[in-house]
Amino acid sequence: MTQALRFDPRSVPSPSFVVDEGLLRANAAILNQVRRATGCKILLALKAFAMWSAFEPLRWALDGVCASSPHEARLGREEFGGEVHVFAAAYSEQSLTEILPHADHLVFNSLGQLERFRPLLAKAPRPLTLGLRVNPEHSEGHTPIYDPCAPGSRL
Repeated sequence: MTQALRFDPRSVPSPSFVVDEGLLRANAAILNQVRRATGCKILLALKAFAMWSAFEPLRWALDGVCASSPHEARLGREEFGGEVHVFAAAYSEQSLTEILPHADHLVFNSLGQLERFRPLLAKAPRPLTLGLRVNPEHSEGHTPIYDPCAPGSRL
């Protein structure tokens, strides 16, 4: 669907990030319909879109955010609200300590990683749910370096 711009792009200083709030709200409404029809949760991936000034048009339609760093987790908690889900390929004790005050859900990349941090998780300042990525041993990837099921994968 193509909509006419509601502003003159030549009037915007360059470089600039321009977000059409009307289209953002329309897309949020579509996501909200999907959420209501399916019962799924929809999260904003902060790695892809952390423009906190545009959170207001999205906040009502999404369940929360997905963060991958302490700063993203804090941004999600303080500026977006809702649930804060966190996944990182690996955590350090320092990063996890900074994440815990903000996270509602943590996903670990391995059972070893989960066990390593279990004592720290027991001291979390808020209730947490935990997830664990699993390797289904079925490959859909075409590029071995990005395929979590490839032999010897670091993913």
